[in-house]
Amino acid sequence: MTYNYHYDLATSQRKVILKLIFKWKGSIWKAIYQDLLIWCFCYAIISVIYRYALDRSQQDTFERFMQFCNRRLDYIPINFMLGFFVTTVINRWMTQFANLGMIDNIALFTSMYLSGNDERGRLLRRSIVRFCVMSQTMVFRDIHIGVRKRFPTLETMVAAGIMTSADLKKFNDVESRYAKYWLGFNWSFNLLNEARREGRIESAYTQNAIAEEIRTFRSGLSLIWTYDWVPLPLMYPQLVFLAVHCYYLVCLVSRQFVINSDAKMTTEIDLGVPFMTIIEFIFYMGWLKTVQVAMDLLNPFGEDEDDFDCNFLIDRNLTVAMGIVDDTHDDGPLLEKDMFWNDTVSPLYSKAAAQRNVNFYFGSATNADSQIPDDVKQITMIPHPFNEKLDQMYGKKTTRPPVQSVVELKRDQRFSTGNNRKQTLEAKFSNKIGAMFQKRHSKSLTFSPDGFNTKARASTDIETVPTFMNTQKPCYSNPDCIVEVDEEIQELPKTSEETTQDPPRKRVNINNKRESVISMGRSRSFNHFGEHGDYQHYYDFDKE
Repeated sequence: MTYNYHYDLATSQRKVILKLIFKWKGSIWKAIYQDLLIWCFCYAIISVIYRYALDRSQQDTFERFMQFCNRRLDYIPINFMLGFFVTTVINRWMTQFANLGMIDNIALFTSMYLSGNDERGRLLRRSIVRFCVMSQTMVFRDIHIGVRKRFPTLETMVAAGIMTSADLKKFNDVESRYAKYWLGFNWSFNLLNEARREGRIESAYTQNAIAEEIRTFRSGLSLIWTYDWVPLPLMYPQLVFLAVHCYYLVCLVSRQFVINSDAKMTTEIDLGVPFMTIIEFIFYMGWLKTVQVAMDLLNPFGEDEDDFDCNFLIDRNLTVAMGIVDDTHDDGPLLEKDMFWNDTVSPLYSKAAAQRNVNFYFGSATNADSQIPDDVKQITMIPHPFNEKLDQMYGKKTTRPPVQSVVELKRDQRFSTGNNRKQTLEAKFSNKIGAMFQKRHSKSLTFSPDGFNTKARASTDIETVPTFMNTQKPCYSNPDCIVEVDEEIQELPKTSEETTQDPPRKRVNINNKRESVISMGRSRSFNHFGEHGDYQHYYDFDKE
């Protein structure tokens, strides 16, 4: 099985990265060190022959050949070929891994829907999951070397407890020229029908729920088997492996250091050891070995370190399934009140874990609360001029009087300025640097809210107000407001100008505590934390 290094990456410290780079088991060093030593040895032999065994004219001929090879190395499209091949192989490997098959869902659904604590009920549940594991084992026997060595014959499966003697006899009685992986699943479906007829499964819906989980399990095994049946075309891996090895075979000559200063192709310095080519070799050959581990990735059902441990999966599935459908069936703990009964829910932490801050997340838009100035106590709500313009364009009349609501601004301490974050010197410096490069808000709104609010919604001189229909296009983000309704209502005083008009709209004054917003639905409270400077500049905030 693949070496698990996740614990080594629990933190992102530099020493952890160095520790990861120099791991040996399952590492790139273990994969390429033999190829690298052979290449360096061949390079050294050619270098010695070039430097000490050839005369001056022979060296000149060799140098021209070096130049010829070096200029034509790009003829081998190693980047494209290797990158595309690795991507294809890894996608294929991921698909096989995702369909290995965990039997937990089948066992859980069987335990939940197939009732009965008597011997017959236990036998039905245990047999259903065991037949599924039996079919999985038969598939793995034909595609996995390790499983085949463990179960060379079906009789060994009987000895291991995955099959019974009666199962083996019935299995051999079924004649088929093809593999009989499907037989165990067929037996499981037959047992579901028997349990339904005996009344142990309440409805066809619950029976179908178990059958659907078995179908999903079987489909994954079928996909794995088809990958073993139809591999990638042989020419594809041959071409890639040949290209990479030919590339570095040519590099044995083309990357030699020129020792004669009067040669047509000279090198800046004669290092003797081709450090840059060795680094390139590590990357490209390591990339190829990832796929030759693509011999692991192309066929991960072997006995290498990075292959799938299917023997473990068989044992795990059988043990877990039997525990779910039998040992823990209808056997839960005694119900009692939890420690948070009629109290706030505040789970405990260990002392070590409590030293770290808990980063509560409320949504990224809540950070916009810090954009509202601290001296703003009220927000004036007015109709949008674009809506007024549309009402006039389409001839829609309204009997509603002009609306202007003043809303008390209540700040939530959770989203207050600073967002409950520890303001360290580094954080303050970072905020100032970020503010220097922050995108400035548009200043294109030129209408006067006060003058606009004194006019009716269907006013004839609304055309004087710039809207989206004009060349000036205001830029809006979220409005700076908190709207709360169904609270204390106060009527606005009547003026002499309003006596002949329709009754004015009521003004909403909020003084009580706010209510929470219901997720994905309507609520009595709507939060819009503004982040656009135009609203603060042009919409008249009432200030104390």
